[in-house]
Amino acid sequence: MTGETEPKAAAPTELVVTRRFAAPRELVFKAWSSAEHIKRWFSPEDCTTPAAEIDFRVGGVFAVCMRLPDGVESWSRGRFDEIVAPERLAFTSTVTFGDSAPLFTAHTSVAFAQDGDGTRMTVRQRYDIHDARFADVTQGANEGWRTTLDKLEREVARIKAGG
Repeated sequence: MTGETEPKAAAPTELVVTRRFAAPRELVFKAWSSAEHIKRWFSPEDCTTPAAEIDFRVGGVFAVCMRLPDGVESWSRGRFDEIVAPERLAFTSTVTFGDSAPLFTAHTSVAFAQDGDGTRMTVRQRYDIHDARFADVTQGANEGWRTTLDKLEREVARIKAGG
């Protein structure tokens, strides 16, 4: 019919992931602060992060390339919205695959709370869907974040050891 448009995809439910690290929150926070650190951990276990640009200041660039096991690359490009060391950070980034149009935008906030002698980190993401095929973007995200945070745990241990 003429005049009808395809309905906009509903945004997925907010994703919330929490992990406790056996390290001071300054060290966990530091692992988010540079491309060098991000490239070591910011992807699920079976993926790699071959490129990243991090300008760790409000308004600074957050750009990360994630390479899937089959070699396909996705980019998450955006800006830091908030940085309050070592308590919280937030960034907004738009995800593309190859030369695709934007698929979705992720609004990510990360809180770092002192938890005894360690840190409890909580990641929250909400999404704006630009391509209806990605309306279920959070399916599998919990497992992806679990293995990503396993890698972050190793990076935090490396930083703690003086790496």
